[in-house]
Amino acid sequence: MKKVYAKSIGSVTAAVLLASLATACGGGGNTAGKEAAQPAGEAPARKEPVEIVFYSPNAGRTPEQFMNENGNDIKQKFPHVTVKFVQFGKGTETADLLSSGQPIDIIISSTSTINELVNYQLQYDISGLIKTYKYDLSRLEPSSVQFMKDYANGGMYGLPVRTNTFNLFYNKDMFDKFGVAYPKEGSTWDEIYDLARKLTRVDGGVQYFGLTTSYSHMFTNNQLSVPAYDTKTDKVMIEDDKFKAVVNNFSRFYQIAGNEYVNDLLTKHMALFEKDERAAMYAYYGSQMLTSPATFKWDVISMPYFKEAMGTAPQQSPAYFSIASMSKHKEQAFEILAYLTSDEFQLKQSKDGTIPTVKSSDVKNAYAQNQKAYAGKNIKSFFPEKSAPISNKDKYNGIASGKANTAFQEIVTGKKDVNTALRDAAEAARKEIDAEKKK
Repeated sequence: MKKVYAKSIGSVTAAVLLASLATACGGGGNTAGKEAAQPAGEAPARKEPVEIVFYSPNAGRTPEQFMNENGNDIKQKFPHVTVKFVQFGKGTETADLLSSGQPIDIIISSTSTINELVNYQLQYDISGLIKTYKYDLSRLEPSSVQFMKDYANGGMYGLPVRTNTFNLFYNKDMFDKFGVAYPKEGSTWDEIYDLARKLTRVDGGVQYFGLTTSYSHMFTNNQLSVPAYDTKTDKVMIEDDKFKAVVNNFSRFYQIAGNEYVNDLLTKHMALFEKDERAAMYAYYGSQMLTSPATFKWDVISMPYFKEAMGTAPQQSPAYFSIASMSKHKEQAFEILAYLTSDEFQLKQSKDGTIPTVKSSDVKNAYAQNQKAYAGKNIKSFFPEKSAPISNKDKYNGIASGKANTAFQEIVTGKKDVNTALRDAAEAARKEIDAEKKK
C-alpha cells in the first residue's frame, strides 16, 4: 500500500501507517472499521505524540460535551494523540482562529455550517486517502455520502460520523384523554392532518393542539428534496410547485385553531408538546426525547409521507468530520475518521442514543439500549428504509430559505395569500442572491 503524501507525520514510517490505519485498510479482504491482526512475533509499532485539534463552527458544543461524545474514545483508541477541542464563541470564530494562527485538524460541520469549509478555503478532498487505505464508503448511509460527493463536486470533504432523523412523537395520554386512536406507522400527512383536527379543541378552558413542529426544519429537510434555491440551475425554487406543496402541507396545521394561536405555534412548538402537554403530536428531531425527556406516556412513528413521495422519509441531518486543508497531520486525522465511522465506535454511540451513520443492522438494532426513556419505544422509526436525497445547502440557499421562512409566517398569520407571499419571497431572494454574487 502506498502513501498519498511525500511527507510523514513526525517520524512515522510507511510501516507504522499500515499498522495505524488498520481500521481503514482493506488488505486481505478487511474493510474500514475492522481490526487487522498483529503479525505473530511483531511488537506493536510506537507512535510519536501528536496533538489533533477539533473545531465546530457556529455550534454551542463545549469541550466537555465533545470529550464525552468523541474525545475520550479517541484518546483511549489512540494513546499517543492529545485531543484538543476549540469551542466556538466570541474571539474563536473561524476568521479569528485563522488570523491567530491556531492550527485546526478536524472540523465538525452540519449541512447548515459546512459552508465554513469553502468560505475559508479549509476544504480538503480525502478521496486520495479513501482510495489508498481502501476505505469502504458503501458501509455508510447513502444519502449522507451522496450529499458530500455533490458538495465536493465528486470528491469527499469529510465523513458522516453521526446523523439525526425527523420523526413524529405523540402524547399517548392526550390521545387517550380524547378517545382518539394513535397515529399509525406509514401514515400520510393527510391522515395526520385529520388526527390533528380531531385533537385541536378547547377542554376545561385549555386550548389543545393536534400538532406542532418547526416549520423551518420541515422546509430545509423536506421529503421532496426541493431546496429554496437550486445551486445547479441558479434558480430560486420558492414558487416551484414542489416547494409550494411543502408550504401548503404545513401551513394548514397552523390554521386549525385560528389566527389567535398562530404565534404560539410558531414560537413555542417545543414547549407546547413537552412542557405544557397541550400538543398531541410533535414533528422534530428524533433525538429530541433524549435531550429533553417527557414526563408523560409517549411513543414515536416515522414521519408521515407526502402522497407524491410515499415511503420517503425527510432528509437526514448528518454531522461531518472533515480534515482541514491546513492540517499537518492528515494521515492521523484520517485514521481518527476511520475509527469514528467504524462499527466499533458506531455501536457504542448507537447504544447511547446517537443515530449511527453505518448501515449495519447490528448497530441499528442496538440503538438507545442505554437510554431508559426509549425503552419499549418504536425504535425502527428512527431508521427509515429510504431517506430523501439531501438538497444543496450553500450560502445562497440560506438566503432563499430565510425569505421562504418569512413568507410562511406571512401566510399563516393571514398577512398575505400563498401565491403573493411566495412570489414576493422569490423576488427578494433573487435580488439578494444576485447582489451577493457580485461581491
